[in-house]
Parts: sequence; C-alpha cells; structure tokens
Amino acid sequence: MKPLELLQASRFLGEEFILWLWHRGQVDGGVSGTDGDTSSCFLEDSIVLNSEHGDVKQISLQKGNPSESREAYEALARGMRPSRTKLRILSGDLEWIFTLDSASMVLRSMKLPPTSSKDPQGLLQDRAFLIEESYGHLDRRIGNFLAARQQDPEALQETLRGWIRAGLQGETMAAAEAEA
Repeated sequence: MKPLELLQASRFLGEEFILWLWHRGQVDGGVSGTDGDTSSCFLEDSIVLNSEHGDVKQISLQKGNPSESREAYEALARGMRPSRTKLRILSGDLEWIFTLDSASMVLRSMKLPPTSSKDPQGLLQDRAFLIEESYGHLDRRIGNFLAARQQDPEALQETLRGWIRAGLQGETMAAAEAEA
C-alpha cells in the first residue's frame, strides 16, 4: 500500500481520537488518565467536521465555544467526523495551544508556554523541551485512547454515541448519566 493510501485508510483513527479527546474534555475534565499526569486537554475555539455523504461535506465551527454548540452535536449525529481542531493542553502553569489534523496526526501552529531564558541557547533548549513535553502529553492520550479502543471498541462507541445524544438534548454527560 502506498503512503498516501495508508494515511487515507487509517484516517478514521485520528477522527475517533479527536472525538475521544472532545468527549474526555467535556466529561472527565480533559484528564489524561495516566498515573502521575495531571494535565488536561480541551478542544478550543475551532473545529472542522467532514462528511463523505450528504449535501454538506464540511462544516467549520469557530469562535465562542463550538465544542459545546448544538451545531457541532447535530453534525456529529449526522455522521460528520472531526478532521481538524484546535487543542489546549494545561499542565500546572504551562499551556500549549495547537491545531491537530486527524488524517496526518500532525500538530500545527503550536503556541508554547513562555520561557524565562534570555540567551539564545537557553531559549532554544527551553523551546525544544516544551515541544517534547507537548508531544509527551499527546502521546499518553493516544496510548490511552488506543487501549480503550482495543479493550472494548463497542463500549467506547456506545459511550460516544450516548455523549452525542446528550449533547443534542443540551445536557452534559454527567447529567444524562445521573438520570439513567
């Protein structure tokens, strides 16, 4: 299989990962689920959803809080999948903001936490460390997502479907679970 065909064939994993991050950000406070990692990850103010079916092929939701908007849940319920989103990772006083592309799993436009170094070499080392840290935070989440998906894919899908249904009704997942 050619590299581009391989990327296209596995694109669904990136889409499911973003959907899982979205769910975790709203339901679990975005925690990584890894012991010793107290960081949180949330969708920011930009989400692009794509579909291969229907009249509308792409919806771009920006500004405000699109991850909690009715439009976002309606698009998900119609089978649209997240293809690109802006993410925010918080760890202590540090904050990273970047765009994640689901097809390639490439991070773009990363805003790093500020550094205290004044000299060029120290600044470069600090920035390299912060980039590595951001990938570490994301890597732990990818590992947790893949483990959950491998352990019980049907349960994960049903959890995400329930979350989407609750979002369509304007409820948070915690409120929907309390009523059940």
